[in-house]
Amino acid sequence: MNERVRVIGGGLAGCEAALQLASRGFQVDLYEMRPNRQTPAHRDGHLAQLVCSNSFKALGITSAHGLLKAELTMLGSFLLECAREAAVPAGDSLTVNRDIFSELVEKKIAEFPNITLHREEVTSLEGDCPTLVAAGPLASDALADDIFKRLGSNRLHFFDAIAPVVETDSIDFDHAFYRNRWEKGETADFINCPLDKETYTEFVRKLCEAEATEPRPFEKKELFEGCLPVEEMARRGYETLRHGPMRPIGLGLGNNGHLWYAVIQLRAENKQKTLFNMVGFQTRLKWGTQKEIFTMVPALRNAKFARLGCMHRNTFIESPKFLDKTLRLRPELECAKGIPPTWFAGQITGSEGYTEAVATGWYAAWNMAQTILHGHADPLPEESCIGALMNRLVEENEDFQPMNFNFGLLPHQDGLKKKNKKEILAGNAERAVREWIAARNMA
Repeated sequence: MNERVRVIGGGLAGCEAALQLASRGFQVDLYEMRPNRQTPAHRDGHLAQLVCSNSFKALGITSAHGLLKAELTMLGSFLLECAREAAVPAGDSLTVNRDIFSELVEKKIAEFPNITLHREEVTSLEGDCPTLVAAGPLASDALADDIFKRLGSNRLHFFDAIAPVVETDSIDFDHAFYRNRWEKGETADFINCPLDKETYTEFVRKLCEAEATEPRPFEKKELFEGCLPVEEMARRGYETLRHGPMRPIGLGLGNNGHLWYAVIQLRAENKQKTLFNMVGFQTRLKWGTQKEIFTMVPALRNAKFARLGCMHRNTFIESPKFLDKTLRLRPELECAKGIPPTWFAGQITGSEGYTEAVATGWYAAWNMAQTILHGHADPLPEESCIGALMNRLVEENEDFQPMNFNFGLLPHQDGLKKKNKKEILAGNAERAVREWIAARNMA
């Protein structure tokens, strides 16, 4: 086959995509600007470099990341194969030697004569062949500028504010209630978690004393008033939170016939309402500290967090607005005119995490290949965790924020008991992928 494609970015998503496309016979031009043009976070020019942690997280399929890895293994992920070969002992998690992992990925890339690695910066989406963009959260300014000018957005590069997300079935409803502020709307969409004065006072004290993560040098920036960390608000005064995200007005009266002293509101994170985020609780607190403080709230004493809060530099597009369910830039949009068919993968899509980056690389490459070869894409079923994650990335969302895969993204099933809920959902997901593979004779 002489069909040529371009992959921009030699990180996890880009390398997985390049290998998947090459294995299907495409001539792949893989572009990585490092080491000629370095980023503030990377050490050198190695491909698939793990910048932060060296862990791909848990292996067991009753954990979200374990299930994600199980699906990727069934689907023939090249990078998961490299990760297992570079693994170091770490209990029930896939933790790797970073240098060996990068070396194995580079060796795998070199084994494909139809992959040409270009050590140069790409500054525009313009080109003469189908393109997959996997530029990562530290895309060059020139490429980022070109992307957001085309998309009509001037906020591609920014410091995002992410609030914690709680699994609904871990909330203690003896201490929580559904109600919208001022009872607006036809349905009660918010869960309210009240605090009495004593608990609120201790809560504020703990926030003021808590240790926050130190931003890396390239992440330092003045804070915007509209998205202050909750601990910063607490330090501005005892009453600040009670007049901000924890204000009790419009939520009815407490058990004593008076207004609640303070209330944390939780807002649905997905349509199934299996996940709720803590409204206004973006934070830089260390993760262990977040759990310690937030579980002081009576309704959240046994809370399970699908995601903990953070504020950091990120680069991602508003995927629900611009991408279809195969991660392709919608061809009917004005911004898609004048450029070749374009897919996105990795953190630039709004996915978070190493395994998720690999998954989006596999998924975008698969659908890109199917579209070029057969004229139509072929997405995974939503019962699979990869399919569910991709649905979440493109599902209409007024406040789109990055997220890891978690069980709350899988289709809701009534009547599941907490005790074996994850086992059942994991079994359904694995079965859906096996059947999908069998129907395509991919085994």
